[in-house]
Amino acid sequence: MTILVWFRRDLRVTDHTALHQAILDGHSIVPVFIFNDETIVSGGMGAPITQFFFESVRALAGNLSHLGGGLVLRRGDFLAELERLIAETGARAVYYNKDYEPDARKRDARITTFLEAKGITVQGFKDQVLFEEDEILTQSGSPYTVFTPYSRSWLSRTFEIPLPNSYPAHIRLSDGFEALESVFIPAPAELKLFPSRYSFLVTPGEKAAHDTLQAFLGHAAGSYRDQRNFPAIKGTSMLSAYLRAGSISIREVFHRAVQAKQNMLPEQAAQVDVFISELIWRDFYFQVLYHFPKVVEHDFKTSSHQIAWRTAPEELLAWKEGRTGYPIVDAAMRQLCQHGWMHNRLRMITAMFLTKHLLIHWKEGERFFAHHLIDYDLAANNGGWQWSASTGTDAQPYFRIFNPFEQSRQFDPEGSFLRAYLPELARVPLRYLHKPWEMPTEVQMAATCIIGKDYPAPIVDHRFARERALAAFGAKRKPEG
Repeated sequence: MTILVWFRRDLRVTDHTALHQAILDGHSIVPVFIFNDETIVSGGMGAPITQFFFESVRALAGNLSHLGGGLVLRRGDFLAELERLIAETGARAVYYNKDYEPDARKRDARITTFLEAKGITVQGFKDQVLFEEDEILTQSGSPYTVFTPYSRSWLSRTFEIPLPNSYPAHIRLSDGFEALESVFIPAPAELKLFPSRYSFLVTPGEKAAHDTLQAFLGHAAGSYRDQRNFPAIKGTSMLSAYLRAGSISIREVFHRAVQAKQNMLPEQAAQVDVFISELIWRDFYFQVLYHFPKVVEHDFKTSSHQIAWRTAPEELLAWKEGRTGYPIVDAAMRQLCQHGWMHNRLRMITAMFLTKHLLIHWKEGERFFAHHLIDYDLAANNGGWQWSASTGTDAQPYFRIFNPFEQSRQFDPEGSFLRAYLPELARVPLRYLHKPWEMPTEVQMAATCIIGKDYPAPIVDHRFARERALAAFGAKRKPEG
């Protein structure tokens, strides 16, 4: 029997659940990846993640070839291309790894129903997360909506997380595989996406993903808790794009982190535990999306629907272009638009600035991040934005509003990150760097940074914005009548 192994957001051969099971079943295999223009365009994905995915597909094809296999590339409707391959190969089964996004679930259910009616076996496997769907529920059988109890339950069951499967020794292709048609990997420009203006900080492919994990565990992991919030320091794992593309298995990341702790001092091991908590957050947001798909378009908290969000296109554009007059916000937004990536602490700062300081709906920011992030993931992006906007599960209390100046002083005390992305502030003395508008005129002239000309004045006063947000969020909590 021939099995189609349908690759999607799992672009690797090591510890790939569907591929591993197909090899175990001892049948001939046809690996396939299908490019679907509509999925990219309708999903709001931009040039960075599209380019990264396309290059990751190219790397996957190379890895499969090294195993004596190959990758069939098709472009078009998912079901139509699967049907065509089934007819061409005589395949009697389709294996794939599950995707938990609402549109993907509908697609997979439709394809499964159609193919099974024709006598084709269709199997989906857990691969993208460590715990899925209904595996971690409250004692009453309902999904968790608060992270801390979810995390406790998650940690109590880590013994259930299987060890990763090793790199396969060989892939047995179906007869006539070489004759199967494959399309060329499209250029993002064909979809009117232009990645050339981005300078990516990571290299696509499975090997690069493993190298990145090894480098992180060997250096930054032991100080992760202490350094992860400082954007000028290489203190994070830089694995998010690889996990989004599936270039590395989440099981391997977890188990390698646990193994690394065994060779560390207790204080270092505790820092790695904070990194593992980020993997738990990742699972948490996936299960929120699975159980509450409404969050894609709506606030999780129904009480948040009454917030009087502002429509302020000029302020929104200033935020997007890094022209708010708040250096930490502007530097972060320029990092995003330059590299297709943003440091996690800065994602919180910029998201809270948009939703609390400017009182602009989180959907505007979520959409912009989706278009620019190399690691855009619906579950994490939506969860992070709703957390910052105080509209989601386990969200920030509405009255907790980041002070951009204090965030800047605390997490970029020497101004290294600010100067790297805001060259107009390069000569501003450190005492004024976080609040450049406080520079006396003679200091502005000496620094060749005239506020309002070379660098903008703040588009909104912090105290005013804070009080406005408190009023807007507090008003919806007042009883009617």
